[in-house]
Amino acid sequence: MDVGFMVASFLSVALVCLFLGCWLIGVGIRASRPPPVPPAQVVNGGEGGEARTRAPRSNDGEPGPIARALFVSFGLGIIAAPWLLVWRALQHMELTKGRVLRVRNRAQLPEPARGDGWAGEAVVLERPPAAHERRLLGELWLLTARMEQASVAAFSQLGLHLAALGAPACLLESTHRAALDEIRHACACFAIVRAMTGEPHSAGPIRALANTRTAGVDMIRLAIGSLVDGCLGEGVAADVAARGARSAEDPAIRRVLEMIASDEATHAELGWDVLAWCLAEGGPEVSRAVEVRIGQVGCELAPQLPDLPGLDAAALARHGIIDQKTLGVLAAARIAEVQERALGLLGCEAVARAA
Repeated sequence: MDVGFMVASFLSVALVCLFLGCWLIGVGIRASRPPPVPPAQVVNGGEGGEARTRAPRSNDGEPGPIARALFVSFGLGIIAAPWLLVWRALQHMELTKGRVLRVRNRAQLPEPARGDGWAGEAVVLERPPAAHERRLLGELWLLTARMEQASVAAFSQLGLHLAALGAPACLLESTHRAALDEIRHACACFAIVRAMTGEPHSAGPIRALANTRTAGVDMIRLAIGSLVDGCLGEGVAADVAARGARSAEDPAIRRVLEMIASDEATHAELGWDVLAWCLAEGGPEVSRAVEVRIGQVGCELAPQLPDLPGLDAAALARHGIIDQKTLGVLAAARIAEVQERALGLLGCEAVARAA
């Protein structure tokens, strides 16, 4: 779907909600004001009768205090609704390259830190960025480094889930090899950050992992996680790194991205292996859940770059970073490929069970 159309649609809905919400709030505020009390009226009792005072009538048609509060509450809720939906979407939007570390279904990153714990082998840039570009490019590479470091824990988490469900040794071995790959990726990215900024950036704690309460592990969760984070996420990461390597002018950055692209492609294949095992072991219930999720994969959002004032697509490409438009194109192509391959895998599993 075109991004401009999505933005225009959201703004239209938000505007309608704003008008409707303000109207409801206005109704509640007006109703909460006490109506003007007319003066007591003197009524002539007729010839020989005594004059009497008629009390003003109460406004029985006005809503009570509970109804007034509801008008205001509903108005505020309607105004906030579209923005809350955007906030929720951003909570689940994956600012990641590769497998996502999820804790209670939210992506997690290590906190920024200083030190030598993830320094890696020193990198010397033959074509360093200009002085005015270093801060922004350093922040982008720092984000990439933190995402790669989080993937280490994500593969450790995957290994625990596979072991809990009795997966074969080959899947556990590949998972732990992938975790070692991610350590190498993270150290290389932190080394590039240091070369760009001259500062000892490193990875801090992932505090969400300190909470031992975790969601249960079952075959459906593992299968869907492998489809989204493995087959799709790692596939997109491989595509992004490969494209960045082709455009990077500095040999050191190009070598790092080529290494990441090759490893992430292998990790994507691990995702397919895990998915195939889940389908074979889980039976029709897992297949149905995966089939539903395949239909929803087209709604996945492409990773979003942060705002980059002063850096155009060409400047990003020179330093191994692709622009948002190219990122969206790569993600869309990988989504289509994943859907086609996953549906084919479902068909093969159905035939195998029938036989």
